[in-house]
Amino acid sequence: MVTKLDAYKGSQFVGKLVLADVEFFPELDKVNQLAAAQSLEIFITSSARQQGRRIGGAIVKPATFSNHLIGHAIDMNIRYDGTLYNSLKLRNSNFILLPPPIQTFITRIREDKTLRWGGDFNDPVHIDDGLNIRDRATWRKKYDIIQTDFLELTSSGTLPGKARILLLTEPLLFGKDVLAVQKALIEKGFDIDPDEVFGVEVDAAVTAFQEQENLTADGRVGPNTLKALGLPLS
Repeated sequence: MVTKLDAYKGSQFVGKLVLADVEFFPELDKVNQLAAAQSLEIFITSSARQQGRRIGGAIVKPATFSNHLIGHAIDMNIRYDGTLYNSLKLRNSNFILLPPPIQTFITRIREDKTLRWGGDFNDPVHIDDGLNIRDRATWRKKYDIIQTDFLELTSSGTLPGKARILLLTEPLLFGKDVLAVQKALIEKGFDIDPDEVFGVEVDAAVTAFQEQENLTADGRVGPNTLKALGLPLS
């Protein structure tokens, strides 16, 4: 079992950044491919969640064993031909009124052996892989790992001797470690504001720097990127 919280980027995914367990990435690839085939944009409103953090705009009460807590779920709206289809438009009772491309997308999700569309359980903007039902023991193992990863992301110094992982997330990360990355990028020739906030501008600069250095260009500042920037790993 390989479990790690990381950022996922898909050609059809817009809106908020997708944070997910890397073992959920193949399922997200499926969603992305199905959306591309129907010329749809998946407008992300929520993905992996930290336990105890209040989520605004939720239309259903969070489940105790939510797949969001292990990075195996997304909440989304669908944008097609300039129109955004939200929870009211996507609900099951409106299915026959939806444009054919959206109907086809949802049907393909329903036909998949792993993916689940939340409209079948009163949450039409939700997609997951049902791991909380299929394998509760694995869910529990992943929960501990993913929630620890969240601590690394949100709390500098939570784990002694280990640098915090930096990436574009919601809410935005900030701190002296972000400032150090910004200053290092400025020294490398990038024109960014050293404001201690890891925003869209920093994400773009990090990604461009990684491409220059032949690193994985994912905008995620881990050990390899820190080393390339000449920054300490702890």
